[in-house]
Amino acid sequence: MNVNDIDNEVGFSVDAGLIQRLGLELVGRAETAVSELIKNSYDADATVVDVDFIEAAKAGGDLIISDNGVGMTSHQLINGFMRISSTDKIHNPSSMRFNRTKAGKKGIGRFAAQRLGRKLIIITQTKDFKSAIKIEIDWDLYSIDKDLSSIKFPVEIIDKQKKEGTTLIIKNLREKWTEAAIKRVYRYVLDLFQPDYLSDRSRSNNLAVQNEASFKVNFNQIIGDAKFPLINDKISIFDKSLAVFEGLIDENHCGIVSIKSETLEINDVISIDFSKDQKKYDDLKDVYFKIHYFIYNRPQYYKDKISSVDLNKIQELSKTASGVRLYRNGFRVLPYGEATDDWTNIDRRWSSESGVVNVPLSNKNLFGFVEIVDSKGEMFEETSSREGLLENDAFRQLSDFVNKSLVAARGRIAEKITAFKDEFDKDDPTRDSDAKARSTQEMFDELKQLLDKKTQKDNTDQSTEDKENNKKGHEIIQHLSELIEEAGMLRVLAGLGLTIGEFTHEIKQFRPSVYGCISKLREIIQDESILSVVNSIKVDFDCLFDYTKYFSSTISENTNREKKPVDLLAVLDQFKKTIKNDSEQNMIHFDVDPRDYDVETVAMHRSEWNSILFNLYTNAKKAIKRANVLGRILVEVGIEDHSVFLRFQDNGDGIPKENQKRVFNAFFSTSTPASFDAPNDEQLIGTGLGLKIVKDIILSYNGSIIIDAPDNGFSTCIKITIPKQ
Repeated sequence: MNVNDIDNEVGFSVDAGLIQRLGLELVGRAETAVSELIKNSYDADATVVDVDFIEAAKAGGDLIISDNGVGMTSHQLINGFMRISSTDKIHNPSSMRFNRTKAGKKGIGRFAAQRLGRKLIIITQTKDFKSAIKIEIDWDLYSIDKDLSSIKFPVEIIDKQKKEGTTLIIKNLREKWTEAAIKRVYRYVLDLFQPDYLSDRSRSNNLAVQNEASFKVNFNQIIGDAKFPLINDKISIFDKSLAVFEGLIDENHCGIVSIKSETLEINDVISIDFSKDQKKYDDLKDVYFKIHYFIYNRPQYYKDKISSVDLNKIQELSKTASGVRLYRNGFRVLPYGEATDDWTNIDRRWSSESGVVNVPLSNKNLFGFVEIVDSKGEMFEETSSREGLLENDAFRQLSDFVNKSLVAARGRIAEKITAFKDEFDKDDPTRDSDAKARSTQEMFDELKQLLDKKTQKDNTDQSTEDKENNKKGHEIIQHLSELIEEAGMLRVLAGLGLTIGEFTHEIKQFRPSVYGCISKLREIIQDESILSVVNSIKVDFDCLFDYTKYFSSTISENTNREKKPVDLLAVLDQFKKTIKNDSEQNMIHFDVDPRDYDVETVAMHRSEWNSILFNLYTNAKKAIKRANVLGRILVEVGIEDHSVFLRFQDNGDGIPKENQKRVFNAFFSTSTPASFDAPNDEQLIGTGLGLKIVKDIILSYNGSIIIDAPDNGFSTCIKITIPKQ
């Protein structure tokens, strides 16, 4: 090669095969391709769009999309549609007639047409021009080894077909369109624009909203000479939901969710934190959601608000139309909210727990919408294929916010339904309320006594059959006795589960410190400060082994089913030693005030008190942390009447008056839910079951637990009373 043959300047050239690749790779799904073309009609200020699938049941059919928008001039057609990656929507983000916010800036409508069929005919006309413009594009001409600019198509001037608007005729469809596929894209297009009932912000921000008076899309399937229009068969369900969850990120980037249910009498507002270290959703703003929640097969929860027939219809609809859909600047973003999509990580998290107390939480129970306003695309940017958003920090925070909001709402629903079931049982005339008030053990003892008396009284006069029945009765009694004992152990294990959860949660915090100290120790092995580093390691290991010892003793105590009187002062002394390092690190002064010294309970499992005290302590620690004060915990122990009492006080942020009757309810919690991908031990904490289990333990021994008036300097007092030995 001669050096003189090399050009002094060179630029990029484009192979024509790029068009084929862009069409197939930028637009992943046929539904997305059709919706992109309909968005173009919306941007052109159309009010009606007709979408006709002609002989499309097999590949090779035609698709015609015709609108009554403003149309295109020859300049707009050549320098807009025919220019790859044109900047028109960047320079003109709003439509000229209705000032609509345009659907996007990618300009991939032309590639959507290429994705759908092998040929495209464009016929467009404007109101002010007497003729129409026609251009026919053969996508197969864009083959490899050709220069892109060398492929050209003639522009024809023809008679107008209508006053204004554009018609796209896509011929020789690449795929077959069954009736089910057409209905699928039709349903998607119906939800293409944000529902106008989601929030008033849609109108104030001039976002795209569902409103047939301003924009209507008609779908038709044409076979031979017959035309079959698709009918909107949606049913109104949003006034029938069991509960409504509404959430927003406020101007301070804090998450808030409200839970409302008329029939369950819920009207709560909860703050949602992003994480332990980062409380605020710093990358989010202008985020709002509304989600309608249903429980199927439980019409009694709705109190005649909905019939069983309608509830069954909604359950059937949930198979195809449920989920949490995402709207960005008024336009729906796929695939969020599709039947197989789980962008909020609800199905992933709760698939194995959805049946707890009949409070399921899956996408099939949710019909909802998330609205994000991001007109400049600073927070949320769609992928090139228009299939989802880039998973940046803002998207991860959004998913976290919705997930935690749903989990927190589920807790409120669970609490109310548990109370509802208890109330329902109480009002059931078929059940003896006096019998329900008695403990299982009392009823068992009474049954055993009745059977023993009958056996002694009638033993001489009994027939062989009666004696056999009595024998079977005693066998049943023995079996029931074993079941009651097993139920007691299950309760113990439930309490132990919380202990294990707290233990594993606590042990994690020491690992970074230990490893950090070891690393530093290696760096300064000859340094004089080595002593302080070693001392720091020792403190951390002291904490670690204290909790390990506590955990080990709790497990060993549960291997023996025998119950013994429990000396509360001895238990508290051991507990105080166990948490000594933890309380000092958290700057909490923990003190015990013995009012009496012979403080023994009735026979119990000692490990049950480990669970009780640890639960009260961790709750107090969280409350003190929220209050941001130097912590104080005071435990008073004494005797009154024929019972022992324990008063557990702390100076945390307190329990609001409206929640004092609820804190012992199952699933009631003031803690922000753990993230969906948090370890199992963190999931245990803040479930709202801790105080419920404590209450069950106390009541099983005919004791009581209440919120008592705290002493001066304290904000919360929980008083426990247990019969004395």
